[in-house]
Amino acid sequence: PTLSVRSKTKYKVLTVRFSVIKEGDAMDLKRELTDYEIGGIGDIKKHTLRFHSYRIGTMDGKLTIFAEYTPGQFPKVYRSHPSGQELLIELCNLNLELRNKPLEKCARILIRWSLENIHPYYFYGDDVAYLEMNNDDPNGFWDCMVNRLESYRVFVEDMVQDLEQLYTDTMTAFAIRSLMEGKAADAQRIYDGVCVPEQQNLLREWYRTDSAHRPLVLQRFVEKISKLNMGLEYDLATGQIQLQPSVKSVVDAAYFGLARFMAVNANALDDYGGKTNIAFCQACGKAFIKRGNRQKYCGTLECQSRSEERRVGK
Repeated sequence: PTLSVRSKTKYKVLTVRFSVIKEGDAMDLKRELTDYEIGGIGDIKKHTLRFHSYRIGTMDGKLTIFAEYTPGQFPKVYRSHPSGQELLIELCNLNLELRNKPLEKCARILIRWSLENIHPYYFYGDDVAYLEMNNDDPNGFWDCMVNRLESYRVFVEDMVQDLEQLYTDTMTAFAIRSLMEGKAADAQRIYDGVCVPEQQNLLREWYRTDSAHRPLVLQRFVEKISKLNMGLEYDLATGQIQLQPSVKSVVDAAYFGLARFMAVNANALDDYGGKTNIAFCQACGKAFIKRGNRQKYCGTLECQSRSEERRVGK
């Protein structure tokens, strides 16, 4: 049996709350992560897509969501991924929403996210570039790729696991930076939401190791962060061969942004031409891009109204 979900209204910005974190921990996390800057992912030049509907089914015995194509309803095409900051924030928020949910519920959440953002996985390269180069019949092309070959699919359990690992690696990266700066208490607050076995816990290893050998702990945990694959690609626009990150999913793209944040030699500028801070809204707990040093609330009308109410009440 399958379930079809269609979008009939203009897509809204995804809003996910950190409701699974205890209030005390959430407030600490908001404060501590405000100072962290994430690198952009402007080097990734592949098209991304947003489809109009999905269905739930199975493939190879796995619960799967499949994009659907209706003649004339072409997928929305974007020239690249969202900025590294926004994508990493969206995916970390999404992971927290998916935690401890049954797979059927996760499938519906992933469909909603995909309808509001972009399709998560690309198994066969850049179909849009192929279509543009060959002048194929668009209706026939998308019907074949989407409906017949089912190329645009997401294995629900695999994506849930990928997002949990991305969240773990992201919080580990933030905690490592805090430890490098001598802020062990900050690292502890950041790392509290990470779900790993005790023997794989960064802070446990840090505290049980003498100061002379703690750099080895940091080295070991940095090496545990998922590796970023690189490869050669022929750029159709420039006619040049370039070394590019190998990106086949939104998770891969987020890892590229995270790697640029971590590495001192990665030129970690965001896609807007400067560095950008991640902050957590003091009203709703949602992560957002901080555009000013004094900004404490995200851009939703509800949270902005709370900000105004507190300002007037002072």
